Amino acid sequence: MPALSNVAFTPDWLAGRADAVALLPRGFDDPAARRDAARAAAVRRVHPGALEALRRAAARRPTSARDAHLEALAAGGAAVVATGQQPGLFGGPMYSIYKAAAAIVDARALQAEAGVPCVPIFWLQNEDHAWHMIDRCVVLDRAGGLAAMQVPGRPEDEGLPFAARRLGPEVTPALDALGEALEGLSEADAVMALLRDLYRPEAAPDVAFAGLIDALFARHGLLVLDPRDAGVVEAAAPLHARALAEAGPIDAALQARAEALQAAGYAVQVHLRAGAPLSMFHPDGPEGRRYRLEPAGETAWRLCGTDRVVERAAVADAPPDHLGTTALLRPLLQDTLLPTAAYLGGPGEIAYFAQLPPVYAALDVPMPLIVPRARLRVVDETAERLLSQLGLAIDEADAPRDALLRRLATDPGEGRPDADALERSLLTPIEATLTAFREVAGDVDRGLEKAVDKTRETLVEVSRRLVERYRRTLARQDEVTVARLDRLQARLCPEGAPQERVLCWPWFGARYGVEGFVDAVLGAVQPFDGALRTLAP
Repeated sequence: MPALSNVAFTPDWLAGRADAVALLPRGFDDPAARRDAARAAAVRRVHPGALEALRRAAARRPTSARDAHLEALAAGGAAVVATGQQPGLFGGPMYSIYKAAAAIVDARALQAEAGVPCVPIFWLQNEDHAWHMIDRCVVLDRAGGLAAMQVPGRPEDEGLPFAARRLGPEVTPALDALGEALEGLSEADAVMALLRDLYRPEAAPDVAFAGLIDALFARHGLLVLDPRDAGVVEAAAPLHARALAEAGPIDAALQARAEALQAAGYAVQVHLRAGAPLSMFHPDGPEGRRYRLEPAGETAWRLCGTDRVVERAAVADAPPDHLGTTALLRPLLQDTLLPTAAYLGGPGEIAYFAQLPPVYAALDVPMPLIVPRARLRVVDETAERLLSQLGLAIDEADAPRDALLRRLATDPGEGRPDADALERSLLTPIEATLTAFREVAGDVDRGLEKAVDKTRETLVEVSRRLVERYRRTLARQDEVTVARLDRLQARLCPEGAPQERVLCWPWFGARYGVEGFVDAVLGAVQPFDGALRTLAP
């Protein structure tokens, strides 16, 4: 069996590799496939409960563009381009913003191609409960480094969905720290006023996040769907009933797909629990902790991680708001309620969609086109200047810091050898001496030749490590170069990760304006394109 990889599936799928495409149909870059998907989706109707939930959410910030999209959904004959994300603190990492923008851009393009109305919808993923995924905001500070704000979760809230949580008093000092980091930027006051209005003690984090998405994208017609809205909860009940009643066959289909992924050399993105249904259960009501279920005999479920057992009949008869979705059921609910033509996902989401075709088939739900989300890297004037000063291209800036420092190291100074000369002065005599000794040693005892070779390997390795340390030390002593590189990497690859996965929206909004930056992002997004692109606002 090939070696398994957690990251190989999505790159292979994006590249059109046959074994990946066989596991997840791929047509996002085929205009005919996109037209067919949009027209097929437009035949279906949005569920009335979902439509009312969209209307209630849009009422927070009504716009003519939103009204037009709601009317198109209500009239029928419209398709949906969907995306979604967890409610990250103060908007979360930039890829959340790029997802929302790409849904708008792709919907417009798909409408022009297919000749049917296409509506962008952002699914608020507030049923999740992993607080550490949403509790942090990172921005550039006034010195060009990184400033991180965090709102820690309360231990008593462990396991509660985001929709049931409330922000604690810690959000206020986090906002104060953010305001200090943004001080001096031209639009900082507007950004901070917006965030302070949304993110208050006792505010629900998902409601605050949805309000920010509204503020950024309502004028472009983006609709936000809250799966914990009462209308959506009621509408989800039939899907949960099937997921519970058919847990065995669905699990068998998922296990078979997992085996197929592994046989092709791919890891299974979402862990499977044998025999477990895809619905989560809130035994103490919708505001209480949620649990995965696992079989406890033929007639009962066990709440995972506990000794608590509940009768299967009791779960099946529970009020609809006592049930929620797992990562593998959420897309099925989305596409049960919406006429989804396309879903925009990141690399991890695309990988777990590869697990889902048999589940879509088992539950008789049409599967949408899967489209890679937009990927952008903002390169501002400061980053451009630093790149020029360092003599680096944009794509070189995300190399490991030490490797770049070695490359950028300057003249070591009078009386000091450069690293290459030092390496030669150490290794040349070692190699010459041991080579000569090896010839003599072989005449005495053939076994000594191996000892000489081993000694050579050890001395060469130790000498090279010493020279490498010398190189790094020289590089670090060039304070100007170090400072420039650190400022550059904070901007383009903060914490050694892609910019969009670490840096958050507030700095960009404060630098370029709330509407100005959104417009720049919308202008940079290319429809149905997951390639990394540069945005120079």
